[in-house]
Amino acid sequence: MPIGWVLLVGSVIACDKGKKEDAKSETKAVATAAATAAAAATASASASASATAKATAEAADSAAPASSANAGRSAVPVGDEWDNVGEVTVKGSSALHCETKMLREWLRVSCRGKNDTGGTPTWVEVVRGNRPGNVYTFASGDVTSLVVAFVEGVRVEALFSWSDKSHKLVVRWDKGAPKPTAFGEFEGASSPLADKGDTNTSPAKHVCVCTKKLHPEDTSDCDKDLSDFAGDPDCERSYGSDCQKLLECSRGEPGTFPKCLAGFRNDGAIGRCYKECEGADDCPSGVTCSDGWGDHKVCMPD
Repeated sequence: MPIGWVLLVGSVIACDKGKKEDAKSETKAVATAAATAAAAATASASASASATAKATAEAADSAAPASSANAGRSAVPVGDEWDNVGEVTVKGSSALHCETKMLREWLRVSCRGKNDTGGTPTWVEVVRGNRPGNVYTFASGDVTSLVVAFVEGVRVEALFSWSDKSHKLVVRWDKGAPKPTAFGEFEGASSPLADKGDTNTSPAKHVCVCTKKLHPEDTSDCDKDLSDFAGDPDCERSYGSDCQKLLECSRGEPGTFPKCLAGFRNDGAIGRCYKECEGADDCPSGVTCSDGWGDHKVCMPD
């Protein structure tokens, strides 16, 4: 073969090899800079359901640092460390399809898949007790996750949202009290551990407490009978710290409707939050895509 041809072929091979090496370097850099996005992409591939769950769980772990910022804390568990421990009790987690695990002092609550009403996870936000080095959140690829240091004195409240509703998770261990047998509770979620009188953290209970606070003459027993009180998770999320507005919202007073999450809008006589829709496929089972109060459609219970 002529020397010219040899040099030309060698140049093409070297160029192609260089491009492949550059592509490998770029892929590695992107994966390092955006591990969460890469994990979400992996979750959307054609892997099995169990592989998808593991990939998204590992993405959630990547949001937490390898070591804690607080002295005395162990490193935040990552990856396969969570696979070797069983689940712990968090009231309401089963109905919402949330996995609850405890490793050393760290509690992880991860929600994935459809909840009891057909909604999928969209977002998680810490609304109380968000101390750096103690609380971490993740939300992507239909997975929401919270990792919190479950130690004496902790009180963390996080709002978990799905495509059709939201529930507040309360994680609490009062100082001086024995370690709780239940590590948290999703307010308003169905739980086999709750009896008819176990409504201490429900939105209806909050409405009852606020009613007695603003109207001391009220003789209602908020620990036993809440039949006269209508709690709403969206009112609770919007005005939970303002008793006056919470009561106005629960009554459906104009001007104090709940602040709806993205993809939802106020509708109906008392302005509750309903998911926007275009057809039946946009609504979970038992809910109909109906004409709203205006030029739009929303998912209304049958």
